[in-house]
Amino acid sequence: MADTRKIHVAPPVEADGISYSGIVWFVVILAITTLVCQILMVVMFKAMDHQKQASDAAAPPAPLAQPVNPAERPAPTGRVYPDMVAIGATSGPAPALLVREPINLEVLRAREHEELTTYGYADKNAGTYRIPIEQAKDLVLKQNLLPIRGQAAPAATPEKGKGK
Repeated sequence: MADTRKIHVAPPVEADGISYSGIVWFVVILAITTLVCQILMVVMFKAMDHQKQASDAAAPPAPLAQPVNPAERPAPTGRVYPDMVAIGATSGPAPALLVREPINLEVLRAREHEELTTYGYADKNAGTYRIPIEQAKDLVLKQNLLPIRGQAAPAATPEKGKGK
């Protein structure tokens, strides 16, 4: 006779590979570390505040220093200087900012062009002059001042009629 009792065995199930206890421990350690850091920051800020108050009480202000009056400059909106709307608007000299870059660049290029294309002093005290760049190139080529490969550079010869 046949055995009518069958034992049903489920096939093995593959695990998902996630360690849930590891995730829980990570969250717990992260929470503890965050709390410890916050507590340390509060302690550090209180210690620095106490140190500042002790140094302010111990050292008198400089004789020419303006007195500090916190009520004079309230910061209701969270800004230190609520009346300041732009850089240099209320007190002190305005910063020397370059606010017109294209115009400044045009002025620079015009000055460079003038120096490269006109005659003038290079150094008035030393008695040196500048000449247009194209004329300088022609003079260098005519006087053969550029060395040729394989030859030594020619020694500069003084021009005639240029004595002291």
